[in-house]
Amino acid sequence: MDFSSDEEWTVLDAKNPADSSDDDHGVCSLPSDCSDLDIDVSDHDYTDSDEEISSGADEDDEMADEEDPYEVDEDEPLSAARLSRPLSGMFHHTPWDSVAYAAFDPLRAAASAKRLIPDPAFAVFPENVAILASARGLVCLRGAKSGLYYVANPATFRRVRLPVHQRDHRLDADPAVVITFEDDDASASRKSAATGDIAHYHVVVAFQVDDGVWAVESFSSRTWEWTIGGDICAPETVIATSGVGALGRAFWRTTIGHILCVTPETGCVDLIPAPHEVATRPHWEIGEMEGNFAVACADHEFREVAVLYMVPASATDIQWAWAGQFDGHKAGCHAGMTLLRSQGAAEVVVWDSVPELVIAMDFDGRQTRSIGPLVGGNYYTDFIPYVGSESEIYSEEVGAVFMTVDAVTFRVPQAAVKEEAED
Repeated sequence: MDFSSDEEWTVLDAKNPADSSDDDHGVCSLPSDCSDLDIDVSDHDYTDSDEEISSGADEDDEMADEEDPYEVDEDEPLSAARLSRPLSGMFHHTPWDSVAYAAFDPLRAAASAKRLIPDPAFAVFPENVAILASARGLVCLRGAKSGLYYVANPATFRRVRLPVHQRDHRLDADPAVVITFEDDDASASRKSAATGDIAHYHVVVAFQVDDGVWAVESFSSRTWEWTIGGDICAPETVIATSGVGALGRAFWRTTIGHILCVTPETGCVDLIPAPHEVATRPHWEIGEMEGNFAVACADHEFREVAVLYMVPASATDIQWAWAGQFDGHKAGCHAGMTLLRSQGAAEVVVWDSVPELVIAMDFDGRQTRSIGPLVGGNYYTDFIPYVGSESEIYSEEVGAVFMTVDAVTFRVPQAAVKEEAED
């Protein structure tokens, strides 16, 4: 079979609940078990589809002169405007303790394709795993028996097993885990695919040490070591399924209504009050939008849906900037919806339990695309947002040689390699 053509190949999996919609017509498919096929994915460039998606901006030129009461002031110190890749899909778990992946329908059938992944259940791993976090194309998983952490890029089959952590993260509990990058520029992952450079990341784990008391341990890809944070906090409970990586930090919602913020490079642990807007819009969720840490919130009836960006004026002074708002009822929202975490583009993501759909909407309340319906009840709604990319996971710049044994990549310190050579 010739894979040298310019056709876009998509791997379809029979257990993927999102692979049967009409927009799959004409998509070239491969069997889900393709680990023995020699397919080079390193040359694929997603930026073309991003440009085609953005080309529709001309259609909105007539609206440019209209005053937007919710427009963010360009003079406010927000992150620089970026063209961020939108969500590719959502990972979730099944009642059978396996991982599943559901892909979003494409923005435009002619301009993009549904981005499925070769092994949505991570069946080629040496043990059963649970997926815990995702950021810029990388995912963090934990072994069901060993309790060890893995970082993988599901689009490229690249993965590493992290060294053993120092503290007990409780194998019988769901740890609160976040992947966050040192350089939070959204273009870094694209640069790494093109130039071979690597954006270093942290895997941050919050774990309970006493009733209502939590500590933090984090792993750095730069040092290849785990570090125990010097601070502890008392947030009652950290909501593990709310973890978000942005601005080089890790964030979670807590049951006291504050946001737990961890800066892994310094070990600083803070509890940040949620923006005042959630007092009148009590349904809220955190996320990452275009490099900003974001809070999306809605009232009980989902009539008012708003998004705010965090502006860290200083380590102790946190401000919130208005990003957008729309009428939820005009957008088709209703009280049965649940806000989900966002990642990548500036979108509000919701779960509608009535038609069993995950829906993405822009700040004008227009539905851009959806996932589902996820019929049959063969899923949990612990959705983990995933933005597909070809980000590299490791590099010899870290200061080590990497060896692959049984499809798992390990880091071997340089000193150990030299000792073997001398023997």
